[in-house]
Amino acid sequence: MISLQSGKVFNLFNDLLKLFYYTKDMRSLPLIFSFFALLSLPLQANQQQLKVAMFIEPPYVEFVNEQWVGDNIDIINLVTQDLNISIDYIHCPFARCLTMVKNGQADMMMSLLKSAKREEDLIFIEPPYLMQHHPLRFFTLNSRQLTINQLNDLEGLLVGTIRGGAYFKEFDENKAIKKVAVTSHEQLINMLLKGHIDTVIEREESIKPLISSQDFQQKVSLAKYQYNQPVGSYIVFSKKSTKQELAQLISERLNAAIQKGIINPNRQ
Repeated sequence: MISLQSGKVFNLFNDLLKLFYYTKDMRSLPLIFSFFALLSLPLQANQQQLKVAMFIEPPYVEFVNEQWVGDNIDIINLVTQDLNISIDYIHCPFARCLTMVKNGQADMMMSLLKSAKREEDLIFIEPPYLMQHHPLRFFTLNSRQLTINQLNDLEGLLVGTIRGGAYFKEFDENKAIKKVAVTSHEQLINMLLKGHIDTVIEREESIKPLISSQDFQQKVSLAKYQYNQPVGSYIVFSKKSTKQELAQLISERLNAAIQKGIINPNRQ
């Protein structure tokens, strides 16, 4: 294998550069470029591919012009730089993403709430990269004139949720609340506007980008009851991933970025 650590090979490459510098002979350039390509082959061959399951989550993750953009993408790029890995984003609904990571079909995903059940299959990378301070709200139709002032008011209603999602313990574990799980926020909004469900649980920042300002003002109300306790959002690794050694490295880089103020977990 050719490598820069091979003294003879490096000296030969250096001699070629000197030859071009002193002679300015353009005929030596193809040989130099070819040699440089050979030197870079081991680095490319040793590069690991990190499969990241990714779902659309405005404003943190969006897919625009065939590109993944948003704060979560910036964080992934930051904590994986200099690790000699390539990122393979797998576009999937939340529930599918979660299943893929649990099964080891993907190595990593973001935006997960920690729970004992999830820790059976997943490695939660400390610290959380974001503390969600925006409250969870309940969206209803103006025409329904529903009153939701406390958790128990949800009992008997059809509440739209994201399949596989976790919200807060009292809500998640309340069997008297009828939850209708779908794969995307767009589906939740459409079902609410068509009257197929009574309310939707989500943060305003995730819902407002998906509905026109006119429809939101004229058709949608926010219930008085809300859950406003801070919740940590985590990067997670699959316990079945063959790249678990990266979890500790990413944790160290994440912690350093937070300590230096590059990442602010308490951003609003």
